[in-house]
Amino acid sequence: MILPVILESEDFSTTSVGNNIMSMSYRIVSIFIEGSSIRYFIAAFFTIIIVLYSLYRWLLPKPVPGIAYNPQATKSLFGDAPGMIKEVSVTGEFRVWCAKQVKQMNSPICQVFIRPFSKPWILLADFRESKDILMRRREFDKSSFLAQGMACMGSFHGIYTTGDKFKSNRQLIQDLMTTSFLHNHVCPAIYNEALDVMKLFELKMDLANGRPFSVKKDFEYASLDVMLEFAFGKNWVHTATGPQVELLSKLGGSNVKLGALDRPVDFPTVPIVDFLKSVYEAPEIVEKTINALMPKLQTWWWSKQPWYKEVFDEKERIMKEQVAIGVKNYRSGHVQTGIEHMLMREGVRAEKEGREPDFQSGVFRDEMFGDIVGGHHTTSGAMMWLAKYLTELPQIQNKLRSVLHETLSNAREEDRLFSLEEIRRAKIPYLDAVIEETLRINAVTVTREALCDTTILDCPIKKGTQVFFVSNGPGFLSPSMPIADSKRSPTSHAAKLNATWDETWDLTLFDPERWLVRKNNGDGLLAEDVDFDGAAGPQLVFGLGPRACWGRRLAYLEMKIMIAMLVWSFRLLETAPALSSHAGLEGIARVPQQCYLRLCKL
Repeated sequence: MILPVILESEDFSTTSVGNNIMSMSYRIVSIFIEGSSIRYFIAAFFTIIIVLYSLYRWLLPKPVPGIAYNPQATKSLFGDAPGMIKEVSVTGEFRVWCAKQVKQMNSPICQVFIRPFSKPWILLADFRESKDILMRRREFDKSSFLAQGMACMGSFHGIYTTGDKFKSNRQLIQDLMTTSFLHNHVCPAIYNEALDVMKLFELKMDLANGRPFSVKKDFEYASLDVMLEFAFGKNWVHTATGPQVELLSKLGGSNVKLGALDRPVDFPTVPIVDFLKSVYEAPEIVEKTINALMPKLQTWWWSKQPWYKEVFDEKERIMKEQVAIGVKNYRSGHVQTGIEHMLMREGVRAEKEGREPDFQSGVFRDEMFGDIVGGHHTTSGAMMWLAKYLTELPQIQNKLRSVLHETLSNAREEDRLFSLEEIRRAKIPYLDAVIEETLRINAVTVTREALCDTTILDCPIKKGTQVFFVSNGPGFLSPSMPIADSKRSPTSHAAKLNATWDETWDLTLFDPERWLVRKNNGDGLLAEDVDFDGAAGPQLVFGLGPRACWGRRLAYLEMKIMIAMLVWSFRLLETAPALSSHAGLEGIARVPQQCYLRLCKL
């Protein structure tokens, strides 16, 4: 016993014993408390470790049962994101990474983990099921994370799900893809712009003296001018291409620095006006916001920055000016431009609804600005790819030129350029096929979001899941993967099966004739020999269904006239491998990182 031992060894006086007892009690309590603190600390430490580990395990990516995935991605909070970011930062292309995942997992449907603590993204590489979802399955609609990324575009129809706001905006612009509007208002603008571009190319060709030069900006400026004419007509006086032509026409050979024959020549450019800069910068803002971890927060933060305000203040200033001009013209009975047709639609709608038209609504400004941005960015990229393929494949270039000469024989015989009316009326299936093949190879992924719990290929898909339709993988640039019919949706089963061309034909090759249906036993490529079939194979470049690209007819017209004039006017000569890369940049559309031409006048 501790106490007796102590008593025996100490003074037995009452005071002394009391003091000793008090002192010993204090020591015993202190030791007990100290021991409890250590045990408490150890228990708390291990509890925290267990809680943190459990939280870590809980936060790890959770695969959807039955859908292929990368097992390594489920062992990291960041999932597949680090690998994706590393590759896309080098290639600039998300679609390439997606196609690799499908190939590595060897499944037409797989899941990737990109955003921490979120549902996995679903990659679908099957055209038949993709088409079914886009055209017939209403449980899928506009992706919310894409809509958040497009917030800077205001009331543009592309932001909305397929509801009343989407339909209301589409109704305002429904006249702008009619045959009469395109042929009477837009086609002359395209033809005149193409003439300016050919003049610019000829100036560059003469100054380059057999050397290549970049035409990337030239195609961008051309599409920009077409969209401005589409929207504003002659109410807008500034062009992007005109000043470049004027500048180069004043240059002499001594003002241009020439290097080796395979080295590109750099030409000076004239700065574009501020509004055109806004059109350029808006899609870059959209693309960067979509790629942000927190799009809403980034949009809010950027909206406070001076550079952001400059872009959209200029947009608002010019769009208000053009709407005011349009209102004046509409009220005087003069309706020609895109804006004026939209105002006319609002007038008709207001009368039907028994109210005054709201011409001051921001919808007119946002909708038309969005159309300008989208039409300029996508079509210019497609024309760059067309120029590149025709340069690299002289046999196809020569076939196309021969078809143009035979189809537009009067112009050929008279040794002149075809007229607008001649090219507009001409049926040229081979040219259509060249364009379609270019679009097929360079399509970007289309995205939808599940509005409710549903299934794809018999796999569970939770509400809010993002689904990416991979258009550069199996079924598009490689043979389709086998899928049991029992896994397909009822609407997919009920739909007519088409787009089933021979997949043993190398799908990575650029071959326009895969889009042609032969009408006779010959090998001719004229309209009497072949028909163009745009549904011959899988194609998602413009999307499908109620959200399919609204401006596709305009895009086809622009590409048809511009490329026909290019091939008619020049021979596109080979460029050095260093200038012929197929590397792309993916955003609203896929555009080549470089586009050089070396021309010879015909």
